[in-house]
Amino acid sequence: MRRALDLLTRSLGVLALVALTFSLVWVLRFAYRILTYESPDDAVHAESKRRYLERLAELETSADRPNVVLILFDDLGYGDLGAYGAESIATPNLDRMAANGLRLENYYSPSPVCTSARAGLLTGRYPERALLNVVAFPTGHPMEWALRAQDAPATRIAAEEILLPEILSAAGFATAMVGKWHLGDRSPSLPLDRGFDSYLGALYSNDMVPFAIYRGEEIEHEAPFDQTRMKKVYEEAAVDFLERDHDRPFFLYFAHNFPHIPLFRPEEDRGRSDAGLYGDVVEGLDDSVGLILDALERRGVLENTIVIATSDNGPWYEGSPGMNRGRKNQTWEGGQRVPFLLHWPARIAPGRESDAPVGGVDLVPTLLSLLDLPMPPDRILDGRDMGDHLFDAAPAQNRFVYYYGMTQGGNGGGLDAVRDARFKYHRRRGVRAGGTERFSANADMGPWLFDLQQDPNESWDVSTRHPDEMARMAAAFEGRVREDEENPRGWR
Repeated sequence: MRRALDLLTRSLGVLALVALTFSLVWVLRFAYRILTYESPDDAVHAESKRRYLERLAELETSADRPNVVLILFDDLGYGDLGAYGAESIATPNLDRMAANGLRLENYYSPSPVCTSARAGLLTGRYPERALLNVVAFPTGHPMEWALRAQDAPATRIAAEEILLPEILSAAGFATAMVGKWHLGDRSPSLPLDRGFDSYLGALYSNDMVPFAIYRGEEIEHEAPFDQTRMKKVYEEAAVDFLERDHDRPFFLYFAHNFPHIPLFRPEEDRGRSDAGLYGDVVEGLDDSVGLILDALERRGVLENTIVIATSDNGPWYEGSPGMNRGRKNQTWEGGQRVPFLLHWPARIAPGRESDAPVGGVDLVPTLLSLLDLPMPPDRILDGRDMGDHLFDAAPAQNRFVYYYGMTQGGNGGGLDAVRDARFKYHRRRGVRAGGTERFSANADMGPWLFDLQQDPNESWDVSTRHPDEMARMAAAFEGRVREDEENPRGWR
């Protein structure tokens, strides 16, 4: 008996030693990945990008090119503006843009979440192309370590991706950014690396720590930054840039951190709206738009400045998605269908509205065409040139808009849905099926077909009523999936 116990004890000791050895090897392996990880850059296409930007700099361009101001809010909902039906929040300046310009009823951000939405908007490519479809975490954050340990494809925007500010800077524009970047916190993925002459803002969302405000690559306001001051700090930086004596066209990217949570307002804005703290913040954002428009008017350049106001995705815990189903992080309409106002008095007639589907990926190819600049020769731009429709009210092209979802821990969630002018097809996937406030379960449901003209809330599957349309949309979906599989980065 004693011999048996001794043998068992020795055996357990050996097993424990083996388990400890394997655990140590596992820990060391992941530690090595974390310490040696670096987001990969494609040297071949980075060189092609360099040649493309050099070519832009050599082109002769028109002296009367319009200025561009891109205003991007964070988590602003479709129903949060007066121009889109809000009654508890007053947005007179944004409503003025709508009254004097174009309001899109069916505009879609490239993604239902911050980082990937910005990547798609500034590249003209769906964020799957950039391998960047999750929120970028600060260097050293536990989630950033986890992504490194998984050999994540990217934790910052890749060097070879061509961003709108790089294009406009090469084409001779003065460029500035104010606000939230969220595409990487180290070179070569910082704002000054990517086409901006000047930068003041935050590298991340305002719920991430340490939250500081940078000027260029140096901290201007130490963490933790008092976010009740953000409105004033951002407004002053934007107006300062607009009031400079520019001897060339300019591009201002004003990417506010609000109304992303946590919400803050200056004392003078307390209680100004009928929608609580959230409404106070949105009304403050509207003030900032008014100051930008006023600065352009004082300089005498409002007539020939393209001013765009939109959101990176739908609302999160507060805010209104309007009549749309879903919210941020979801590929239901409420996650990606957001306000889009376009103001350009020199070209756009007042009071126009359009119900044509338009995507955030359309911005880059539309501006390239407008400015008579060539497309990059080595990559696919997923967006369309929508200039004739947006600027001149020509009939919209027939096209598809694609909805890419998220995964819990990796980069890229794959294609969830596709829509055309009327119908939207959802693949079979997990949909919240119930539970409690703290716990919910998903059940596989679908595929579904929704008639968005009759049912923007995506409440009733009409696949049996329209079997031919169901087959057509399913084929379009599967065709895009195959295209992504065959050429995930979209290189030519």
